[in-house]
Amino acid sequence: MAYDLAYAYDLLQVTPQASEKEMRAAWRRLARRCHPDLAKTDPEEAARRMSEINAAYDAVAHHRALQETRIAPKPSRRRRPRTARQVAECQAWRRQRDAMARKAAKAWKAAQVAATLVRVEPTPQLDAPKPLQLAPKAAAKWNRAEQSLINSARAAFEGTRKTLGTGAPRPVFSACH
Repeated sequence: MAYDLAYAYDLLQVTPQASEKEMRAAWRRLARRCHPDLAKTDPEEAARRMSEINAAYDAVAHHRALQETRIAPKPSRRRRPRTARQVAECQAWRRQRDAMARKAAKAWKAAQVAATLVRVEPTPQLDAPKPLQLAPKAAAKWNRAEQSLINSARAAFEGTRKTLGTGAPRPVFSACH
């Protein structure tokens, strides 16, 4: 529930110019008066009133914390004017940076164009025999040490599965799959 700050200050019976100490003292005074455990008449009404007082105190405290954390704008700092030599050095540096950027963009574009070009292979002779092409040997996924580790993990898994007695599907731990 968002409270209006004017209502919160009025409920706490303090002014916006009150110090943090005064505001806390007012909250404590009201808390002692309206606390549900100390209420002599209606504890439900006291609980509602106490929640209002707490919400008002929280709203004011939050607003004050925000006011303290807001950063005041820095006064504008006037920069010292640059000398002609500094201006020339800065312009030369910018020209060099821009030239390097243009060169890099040109190289990138050339690489993109080269990648998109389709190479045309000469047509094979019809009467020339084709050389026998063997399928390349599939590389194993794991080396021997890794496969040994996988096998031991599989054995541990199988032992656990057998002791638990579940019919869980067997996972595939092999370099062939």
